Amino acid sequence: MSGKIRIAGGGLSGLATAVQLARRGFAVEVFDRHRGGGGRFAGGWQVLENGSRDLDALDELRGMGLEPDFATVPATRALFLDGLGGEHQVASAAPYAYFVRRGGPDGSMDAWLRSLALASGVTLREGVPAPADAEVVATGPRQADGVARELVFASDLSDTVAVLFDPTITPTGYAYLFCLGGHGTFGVAQVRRLAGLPRARELAWRRFRDVLGEFAVRDGREHGQFMNFSLPNHLRAPDGRWYVGEAAGVQDFLFGLGNRLALRTAGLAAAGIAGRWGARAFAASVQRPMRTTVAARFLYERLGRRAFAAFCRRASRADFRTLLLRLQRPGLAKAAVARVVMAAWRERRGCRHAGVCGWCRERER
Repeated sequence: MSGKIRIAGGGLSGLATAVQLARRGFAVEVFDRHRGGGGRFAGGWQVLENGSRDLDALDELRGMGLEPDFATVPATRALFLDGLGGEHQVASAAPYAYFVRRGGPDGSMDAWLRSLALASGVTLREGVPAPADAEVVATGPRQADGVARELVFASDLSDTVAVLFDPTITPTGYAYLFCLGGHGTFGVAQVRRLAGLPRARELAWRRFRDVLGEFAVRDGREHGQFMNFSLPNHLRAPDGRWYVGEAAGVQDFLFGLGNRLALRTAGLAAAGIAGRWGARAFAASVQRPMRTTVAARFLYERLGRRAFAAFCRRASRADFRTLLLRLQRPGLAKAAVARVVMAAWRERRGCRHAGVCGWCRERER
């Protein structure tokens, strides 16, 4: 591949790929149809998960040469609500996640990567369509395999991290309310029965207000998101183009968290473009963890109210990060379950994901 690389998409994975390629001496152009960065995000709180591997997420970024210089709020406590009226306080010694801002003003992950890209000599072309033959595709989700509706707002609510697990309200998903430093984000996410999302949002909001009491909601901005889930067999398609982040279908199947995986694929693709593709690293750090979350997703969608309540009680009695690591650690039994589930759930009528897709779930029709 030549020394000039064009990247379609200026989100996390596109910019992270650009930074690492520019530092390797490539001339990099990033084409982003959104001006100012941030894409579909409205400045609300998003999650950089820290419970899928022992290595801390921020240390993983440092290992990629990306010194984290953006606002982070370490998460060590949360309130879990179950469908039986239970309230469960969970905690961990080390952060089980970091709350970060996506889109919006300085301090967001997007603004941080934009500044790194510019400092590395990357050319940003905003509001300009990417060339159809761009060498790297980082354009985000290809189809809606999961949907979230969010409200971003200002509030006087004290710092709060609350999650509702009630399959009668959010079947195949969950609801969340994060308020940190006066900035709030409320959302409902599901991967099936999407027609019921407006009703789920109404019921979840009522439950949070019942538990947390009345609180101010100012300057509210509603928006939607969608995610796709497909297991790539490589990051390079047969036509030679590289796919990173959600363009490659990379996402956690269990909770729909993709920021950390997106950044990881950026590092793998940049190394591959530079002639040092790590097949073993890709299998160990992307494919195997994603297969594990396929098995977890299968079980998640079959839990009823009582099972979710039992999970919440278990989480409140253990170190929550340790519990997450145990749930998401690859193993032979989980791999066996994943093989069976993937065979049963496989899309057989034509995949609409990227050319690197090795497996995806049958679309809801």
